[in-house]
Amino acid sequence: MEAVGIALIATAFYIAWNIGSNDSANAMGTAVGAGILSFRQATLTIAIFTLMGAYLRGYKVMKTVGKGIIPPGYLTLELAVIALLSAGVWVTIATIRGLPVSTTQAIVGGVLGVGLSINAPINWRTMEEIAAAWVISPILAGVLAAVLYRFYGAVVSRMKSVSMIELFYKMLAILGGAYMAFNFGTNEVANASGPVVGAGFLEPRVAGVIVALSLATGSLTFSYAVIHTVGKKITALGPISAFAAQFGSAIAVSMANMIGLPVSSSQAIVGGVVGVGLTTGGGVDRKVIWDILFGWVATPTIAIIISFIVYRLFAVVGLV
Repeated sequence: MEAVGIALIATAFYIAWNIGSNDSANAMGTAVGAGILSFRQATLTIAIFTLMGAYLRGYKVMKTVGKGIIPPGYLTLELAVIALLSAGVWVTIATIRGLPVSTTQAIVGGVLGVGLSINAPINWRTMEEIAAAWVISPILAGVLAAVLYRFYGAVVSRMKSVSMIELFYKMLAILGGAYMAFNFGTNEVANASGPVVGAGFLEPRVAGVIVALSLATGSLTFSYAVIHTVGKKITALGPISAFAAQFGSAIAVSMANMIGLPVSSSQAIVGGVVGVGLTTGGGVDRKVIWDILFGWVATPTIAIIISFIVYRLFAVVGLV
């Protein structure tokens, strides 16, 4: 049991590192892309507010991921390791390619995969709610981002001082990034913590802090490629459009957090960036969007397949 517990913590660290590497772009990619914040400033902000979100508000989503898909008692320590490992493998591949996939989808797919592997009763109602949230969140984020862009654009147009405008931009970037990072910790950290909590190994706040620290490490060490994709490759972003995309997506994720649904901040921020890109008339790079959409569809499917394979391998060597 002790060895399995160590393996579970190590795997949770691995998936959290992946979340930091891939999904931290959701919190600060737009601000970096617009040239408002440096990479180091952005990742430091992510680390601080992600930890706060995970500790203070992450328990609802942890409960959904850890116990809402598979009934309590079915998700053992060994199965939690398989679910997290399966999700992490795919997210690592996507991160190397600079593709902002959904770690949420990967972990949900991993949990669903191990549930199907052991013929556990799946809560399909919860799965339907999660899938619906995955579709609604990027659309809602895009609409909110477009509205915010119009509003803040009107506010800035009334300012006469260049220094005042620059200060306003900086404040918006920090505020929006901090808000998104807090929601990031509430939702995304809970994805990695959920199987650990569901398996009964750690209580929610302890698991949240441990995983958040690993996430911050991933953000600092391996997130640049995905931040570049979100911040610069989808559409050209200015300070106001960057903030609108950032804040619109944060509101969408925050609404999901209130009801404990593990939505994808990756999908939300991409929806926000696309929303402001269409609103400003700058257009969006359709090839990049198609690549991202492919990643969204492929992620839960591949995670389920990998979890099937890993479960069979564990079964062959007698680990489950």
